[in-house]
Amino acid sequence: MSITGIISEYNPFHNGHKYLIQKHKENFPDSYFIAVMSGNFTQRGEIALVDKWQRAKLAVANGIDLVIELPFVFAVRSAQYFAKGGIDLLHKLHCVDTICFGSEYTNEKELTFIAQTSQSEKFQQMLKNKLANGQSYAAVTSEVLSNLTNISKDILKAPNTILGIEYLKANLNLEKPLTVNIIQRMKAEHNDLNYQENFASGTAIRHSLYTNNSNFSKLKQVVPNETYFLLQEIHQTQDLPHLDYLFTNLISKLRLAKLDELTKIYGIREGLEYKLLKTANEAINLQDFFQKLKSKRYPLTNLQRLTLYLLLNITKDLIQRFDDTGALYARVLAFNDRGTELLKQMKKNASIPIITKTTSYLDSKKRCQQKLTTFEEMLAIDTYATELYNLCFNPFKPYGKDFTTSPYYFKTNNEN
Repeated sequence: MSITGIISEYNPFHNGHKYLIQKHKENFPDSYFIAVMSGNFTQRGEIALVDKWQRAKLAVANGIDLVIELPFVFAVRSAQYFAKGGIDLLHKLHCVDTICFGSEYTNEKELTFIAQTSQSEKFQQMLKNKLANGQSYAAVTSEVLSNLTNISKDILKAPNTILGIEYLKANLNLEKPLTVNIIQRMKAEHNDLNYQENFASGTAIRHSLYTNNSNFSKLKQVVPNETYFLLQEIHQTQDLPHLDYLFTNLISKLRLAKLDELTKIYGIREGLEYKLLKTANEAINLQDFFQKLKSKRYPLTNLQRLTLYLLLNITKDLIQRFDDTGALYARVLAFNDRGTELLKQMKKNASIPIITKTTSYLDSKKRCQQKLTTFEEMLAIDTYATELYNLCFNPFKPYGKDFTTSPYYFKTNNEN
């Protein structure tokens, strides 16, 4: 049995995602697919268009056999930690032999060389020196790597290539690295807001829905039927989540915060706590809040993630502990018939628990206790992130969904 891992967000699942699966099958026709997917918030700190169970359901309806949630503490992080968390989780299942990902640049030899270079002492020293001058991490990283490898900076700035390099870096650090298959990303670039024949980026699809500028005849061409019908329903009911709904919660927290409490929050450094308190007294909405804080050192993506860390009280000490342990469980969101075979194998071989029922490990009463194990804390944050997500609707979504929702089973030839 050949088993392929894909680290994903599926926000939402579109034709580009389906193309990746189909192209991989050309070389690995008998492969089973496990997707490690971010939960209700994505790597850039954005709110997911539809919740994690709905996105997982779309994935298993279109070629993925099993979807596992990437814990929030890795999913909503910079590319380095997002990739490391995903690769670590796949590795701990002890059944995955291949990782597949899409990239704007697909030369595995050169990308591997870049990944190796990024771990060298020379790179780390050059990076540290340039960061001291106040430049952004992303800009400095591409510049230093280009200087050391003689590979164009343009290649090193492409979003999926950046993520691909991080996958390769994390994979190289495994005792037994996985086989790698890199698929050329098709037509639509990550931030492209235009539809390109049968392809569109997730950014373009989300933008069209949030700006009420959806051409559903065009949308139907760029997503599978299951995604199309779900998005059509969302558009008709206007049941879209908005991060802006968290603004009052955020300002309340900041205006009541003590400085020493803020300095403990992950992502706050170099005196940012003072600017946060000042901005909390002046901002009139979330966009204004971000605009007043944004800088080369703190781009929008960092600030979106920081908002979530503040609201979830994610401290530097907590993150350090999670980085030391890596993923501590594999939480199942959806599976099909082939996925049941994978689950049997994982339950037998995995070095971490396979969670199909959250309350077997944590419930809402236990979650409120002061002393939790590191395992329970990681899982609690996933569930609190869902509570936060459900506050981003008008009206609010029900409380406690993580404790009442079972993994979705997509039966073969199921029409529903």
